[in-house]
Amino acid sequence: MKIEKHDFDNFVKKIMLITVILFFSFPTLIQGQQTIIRTGHMWSGVVPNGGKSLFIYEDLAWAPNDWNIQGPSMENGSNQTGSGLRMAATDWTDPLGNVIPKAVTRAVPSSDYEGEIDPVVTPLENYIRWDLPLNYTIQEEAQDNQVPNWGTPSAGQMVGTSDQTMTVTNMNVMGVQVERRIYGWSQQYHDDYIVCEVTLTNTSDQTLHDYYLNIHQNDFQLDPVVEGGPPGFDDSHQWDHYYGAQQDDTLRIFYSYHADNPTESGDIMGGPIRTEDGRLIQPEVYFFGILHASEAPFTGSVTNSVNDPAQPRVTEVHNNPDAGIQSELIGGDNADRPQTYDLIAGNSGSPVQQFRTENVYPNTAHQVPADERGFADWGQAIPTISTAKPFTERHASFGPYEFAPGEKLHFVWVSGYAGLSLKKAKEVGEKWKAGTLEDPPGLPNAETGYFPEEFVFPGGATELDIIKDRWLSTGIDSVHKAVSRAKVNYENDWQAIQAPQPPHMQIYGSGEGMQIQFAAPQAENRSNFYGYRVMRRTGDEDTTFYQEIKRIAADTASKETVQMGANTFQGYKFVDQSAVPGASYYYYVQSGVEVNASQASEAYYLNEGEIIWSGRVFSTSRLPVQTKRKVGTSLDSIRIAPNPYYISDPKLQTYGLPNPDDPRLLMFFNLPPRCTIKIFTESGDLVKTINHTATEISENVTSSSGFERWNMLTDNQQAISSGVYIAVFETPDGASSYQKFVVVR
Repeated sequence: MKIEKHDFDNFVKKIMLITVILFFSFPTLIQGQQTIIRTGHMWSGVVPNGGKSLFIYEDLAWAPNDWNIQGPSMENGSNQTGSGLRMAATDWTDPLGNVIPKAVTRAVPSSDYEGEIDPVVTPLENYIRWDLPLNYTIQEEAQDNQVPNWGTPSAGQMVGTSDQTMTVTNMNVMGVQVERRIYGWSQQYHDDYIVCEVTLTNTSDQTLHDYYLNIHQNDFQLDPVVEGGPPGFDDSHQWDHYYGAQQDDTLRIFYSYHADNPTESGDIMGGPIRTEDGRLIQPEVYFFGILHASEAPFTGSVTNSVNDPAQPRVTEVHNNPDAGIQSELIGGDNADRPQTYDLIAGNSGSPVQQFRTENVYPNTAHQVPADERGFADWGQAIPTISTAKPFTERHASFGPYEFAPGEKLHFVWVSGYAGLSLKKAKEVGEKWKAGTLEDPPGLPNAETGYFPEEFVFPGGATELDIIKDRWLSTGIDSVHKAVSRAKVNYENDWQAIQAPQPPHMQIYGSGEGMQIQFAAPQAENRSNFYGYRVMRRTGDEDTTFYQEIKRIAADTASKETVQMGANTFQGYKFVDQSAVPGASYYYYVQSGVEVNASQASEAYYLNEGEIIWSGRVFSTSRLPVQTKRKVGTSLDSIRIAPNPYYISDPKLQTYGLPNPDDPRLLMFFNLPPRCTIKIFTESGDLVKTINHTATEISENVTSSSGFERWNMLTDNQQAISSGVYIAVFETPDGASSYQKFVVVR
């Protein structure tokens, strides 16, 4: 994760928050081995005991910087992967013999019953379809098997065509066994959601009356890959919406998107950075969608579970501090327990009792979505919530069930995010700031876009602001498409087209250009194998994005022997001759398979001939590469650039610096195969000596390098000051020349 200069205040606040969490949660953090699902856009930590933990994703693995969300920074009960499930029942007899009229429990036993139950029944298993491919950049292996918690490669353990599958079983204090399966896909049409499949079994000796399962999610602790925003920017304001309460609804989706802060002037929906280029830093719509919920308890296989389209029975938005969930659970204040049960069941005193949606499924209770209540201020739209306490949670409760011993319940939901890509969010924001932004095409409502007809735009919004917001509304359409794809995948027994094997890859810079070689033997054995594409990004700025620079169809290219470290394959080579010498580039290569006629008829939003690409997380290089310059023919051909050097030159920021926050960079081109570069001040003081030679990549590859880059530090590691400098070039045979250059800091 890259932290911008203007993010420092937010970064400090986050560190303080993490410190507090670590202090109070340390016993939970060290209980069991936690791991992470990360094959697609949405990443999320998984905790074996179903409880809490802290996840700092950049410590666990690398992700492309133009994917924005990784997952919850705290596994605080937000149910992307089934942790923190809440269960409620009436007249429950606890392990100590007490009858509790309205009981609510979490997955992990509370202090009331410490030692009464072991929460982990079967350990957490993490399987992944592909091992990390060989991935070499120069002499360094950019990806290897040392990535923490990568998983055990085992295609036989996958659910359907998924690329990662996790299994774990917990025991709730009510005697309900919770079997969780979590899985995800890496191919580009199904990589924006995580599946959580939960099977509950009543292993106790008592029937659980008026039993509810409650799942909830929030967005304010999601950890983005790309962070940005001016000091004091508040990203915790959000509109929440449930679609699925009415009988003609085709999906069941609970989603949220960024809302304007009514205490600030102007319209800040989407988080435009007004002081910079205008790019939007809150363009996403977060969601969870219900694919299956048991109509009634059953016995035997989960195939016996009948889906109930009227579930979840209750949906509403709570403000966690106001609801007081923590103190009302078993193990807390007994007097508060009835209130919590009513919150879960949607009974009297629950926010859902105010502003109830009409014409819903019989015997269900759904809060009117906040963005349909006619308020420009989202804080007025939800009971008990104000801008002073903006953190909200979306709750869905399933029940009530008469849950007898030996019976089961089955639930399947997906969690993810969709909306404007970071690249599109930058483009929209820049046009918004420049005053040239136009409406997106094909809006269902010319005024509100994909927002509800009752949606009220922020007070004081200009027409240009409203156009920006209509672009944000297209994320709602993207969410519906994502959950529709997931639904079709589920209905077809999780048989979405399987992504091909990610290729092995080696990249190095030479005087002829960037040398890229790759091979994916298993992918090439598939009958519908298409070929490869090469993707490239310049530098590691948050505002640079990967672009396709080459597509190689296997039926038009010739295979040859490629060497990757000590491994030899029959594969392909490509030379990127457009790379600028000295600039830092990041590459990845994807293998592709072609959608055939039968797959197109079964797939959703797919046509025959489209290409399914291998997953990016598997095949991306983490290390920058610089191409070289051909060896010079004489000392007179040597060039120094930039000359003069200006530290504030904006072109330096677009050149792909190794460290964009440190623009010190001087380059020497057309050097002979071997020489010494001595740099003197104008008064004759030697400040730096550089010994140049052609770079040997391996015993098989030698780079014809006529290039050196200098970070403008002296031999004593001191930054040089402004002034005139003299570079003297000497070859081993005694030839020499010199050039002057100017530095302005």
